[in-house]
Amino acid sequence: MNQIIQKPLLIVFLFISLFSNAQLLSVSSPQLIPNPGVPIYPGFPDGHISYKSLGANQYFHVWAGYDSYITSGSDVLHQDSIWGCVLTKGLPGSYDNGGAWLYSVFNLDSSHWIGFYHAEDHEFPGYDNQQKIAWKSAAQCESFDGGKTWVKNGQILTSWLNKPNAPEWGGTGDFSVIRDSLNNRWLAYYVCPDGIGVAQSLDANGSPGTWFKFHNDSFSEPGIGGKGSSLSFSKGKKTGGNPSLIYFKPLKTWFLVYHDWNEKGIYYTYSFDLIHWEDASLLIENPGKPQRTWYPTLMSSTSDAYSNGDLFLAFAQWDDVSLPYRNYYIAPVNVQGISLPLIDPIASLTSSSLVLTDTSCISLVLYDSEGKNTHTFFQDQILVPGKYELELQKYTSKGFYYLRLSSTQGIQTRTILSY
Repeated sequence: MNQIIQKPLLIVFLFISLFSNAQLLSVSSPQLIPNPGVPIYPGFPDGHISYKSLGANQYFHVWAGYDSYITSGSDVLHQDSIWGCVLTKGLPGSYDNGGAWLYSVFNLDSSHWIGFYHAEDHEFPGYDNQQKIAWKSAAQCESFDGGKTWVKNGQILTSWLNKPNAPEWGGTGDFSVIRDSLNNRWLAYYVCPDGIGVAQSLDANGSPGTWFKFHNDSFSEPGIGGKGSSLSFSKGKKTGGNPSLIYFKPLKTWFLVYHDWNEKGIYYTYSFDLIHWEDASLLIENPGKPQRTWYPTLMSSTSDAYSNGDLFLAFAQWDDVSLPYRNYYIAPVNVQGISLPLIDPIASLTSSSLVLTDTSCISLVLYDSEGKNTHTFFQDQILVPGKYELELQKYTSKGFYYLRLSSTQGIQTRTILSY
């Protein structure tokens, strides 16, 4: 039997640019963000940070903790207007009796704002629970006066596991929500028992009862009590929580950061379709106990939702993990080791080709905008050198699709617009 000798492989994917596998992101020297006078500052950050424009070179900043505050100012370092406590814990017996962390805020217009908050239940009947061990969930709220006051509308995501009788960390929380305008939906990235999962709402306000978790390759399980599948990048030794996402416009790519539970540090990954993510890489390494580095948020100088090129990482750093007090840092993020696409990543195509210059094992799959497998062109198949026509028009209708190529060079994804 002739053995296949793996040589340096050149794959020419016509109309599909390939990204390198080099380290894409690195962090420069961090700067301490001062306290504008928010009472929860010694315990902040404690989750995702919302930071968006109010217009006229003013930006608001959400300080999320068991109580949540909002400030505004000229930039993230100069937040000189304190709006006060805008969201706090619920009544005894409620799902948020232990606190309401306002994680993801979207100002739809000057008065109507949508918020998604991390809710903690600290009540375990018969137990004192002085450690404030929490059973967690995600909930939605709305403001009709520009973020000054909020109305709680209810939970959007809960665990499929039953709350235990004795205090135990768990539930479905430690999340963040993004707006995927391309597909007219909300996506929430939340903590599963074995990693980070994702849920979708097609409702304009992401209201309770409209959320479905991604499970078995589709958004098929209800947000309340339904089972969710963790995304592959976060499984195993890289399992973690508190994800934060931002759309990086120059590369038309989504970046995601999160901290792992093993206290190794903060990881990052990237995706083109928000469902299929590259392997996670370590961005900031924990210096080791008694220190800790957790709770990352990606943001630009103007938003936590998108970047026109500048990118920063905000995070919490403990000098001593045995104490609740932490430092709030922000550091420039350098985007490197990745090539800009040769053409715009959203390409109007009806057909394409795969060209191999050497024999290799190839997988090539077409997904729709919801991450469903539309067609598998090749699955772990040994292909000899040559040109392979893909005939995408047979497997697409109007809308966006994603081609995902796996080879000895790694994994690459390409966005396609079919019309």
